[in-house]
Amino acid sequence: MFGSLWNRIFGNKADRPERKAPQPTLEASYDPVAALRDLVRRDVAGGFFDDDAILTNANDMFEEELPRPLLRVEASAALRVALAEHRAAEQAWSETTDCDRLDAAFSALEEQGVVARQNFTCCGTCGATEIWDEIEAAQDEGVAVEGYAFFHMQDTESAVEGHGLYLNYGACEQGEEAAIAMGHRIVAALEAQGLSTTWDGRLEQRISVSLNWKKRRSVRVLEG
Repeated sequence: MFGSLWNRIFGNKADRPERKAPQPTLEASYDPVAALRDLVRRDVAGGFFDDDAILTNANDMFEEELPRPLLRVEASAALRVALAEHRAAEQAWSETTDCDRLDAAFSALEEQGVVARQNFTCCGTCGATEIWDEIEAAQDEGVAVEGYAFFHMQDTESAVEGHGLYLNYGACEQGEEAAIAMGHRIVAALEAQGLSTTWDGRLEQRISVSLNWKKRRSVRVLEG
């Protein structure tokens, strides 16, 4: 299974945001194989990449650190282990996780004319530019967009590691007052779903969301 996945995706980088490879430390204890396994584990737990993309990410980041045959074997093995561990962990999760609450909050914001994106672009700088492309696309479809909220891939990785989540936000209307008002709307949407936030109401501060990152990769079958 994983061999065929690898053959289909090897070297295909054009359709995903670029991610920077982790830089080896100067310590003798640095182990690229261990770093590869950590990367795969985070990507699986993050829940936004499918199997193909996870293997491609592994290749992109470690192709200069590990021989290709070893990289292929280790990445495939790491993916098998991480997926099995994630499936087992999901069995003990509550019916509604914080990530489910986050999904609900972002859906509610979309319904209110706020473009809300998760795991959006590689970093905040790219996100702050590319979110306006998303806004323009929504407006072209007739949506009355009032603002935006997003977190980027580095934010996802931090949340997976247990450090909470931070959101960028802004308003389509110019001026600090409009942006701050949008920040309050986003906080209200998050807290309405039972999530805890920290934000001092200043435009210079991102919105902090305290959550236990448990994002399902499997499809739930709801009874009713």
